[in-house]
Amino acid sequence: MILRGEIRPGEAFSIFQLSDHLKLGRSPISSACQRLEYDGLVRVIPKQGVWINTLSIEEAKEIYESRSALECFYHRKAFDMYSQADIGVLNDSIAKQLALGEESNVYEYMREDTFFHRYPMQKHRNDTLQEMYGRLTDRIFMLGMKNAASVSRFHNAIEEHREIVRRIEAGDADGLVAAVERHIMNGYVELTGIGAVIQQ
Repeated sequence: MILRGEIRPGEAFSIFQLSDHLKLGRSPISSACQRLEYDGLVRVIPKQGVWINTLSIEEAKEIYESRSALECFYHRKAFDMYSQADIGVLNDSIAKQLALGEESNVYEYMREDTFFHRYPMQKHRNDTLQEMYGRLTDRIFMLGMKNAASVSRFHNAIEEHREIVRRIEAGDADGLVAAVERHIMNGYVELTGIGAVIQQ
């Protein structure tokens, strides 16, 4: 509900309301809210309710920088493992993203975008880093939902994804890492409206 925008940042709800709405007991709802609080999505205030967190520009910057560091690391580690089959999977993902975006299906587009970005994690295993990335995933998703609603950012993101795959095909590891970093930080620039998008 949070990721789909059915509950928006700054809004509040009670455990009782959510329990009634979802037809679930209060204990699993309370446990879920505690997990969401740990992941930074909500703030639970006993006897008052649950608030959906808003992100400041500084918090968004930290998320994008952390994401960039992790994804660049994974692409560097996975680079020598990429095969033509992997390139095919990534190109298929881009085609799905394009179709979903053109249908204005922002939620499913973001799910496919998430698959694309997490793909190198299948090639190089590091459970600790995956846990760190997992804690960022939902907040990345929420920020991405805002960006994906922008037609210009959507088309730029598709082209940046294509550039990432082109760098893999070209055997250009340094170019790949630079393209990943540029793509992620362009998302931050677009979200916050600070400065110009970094060109290829």
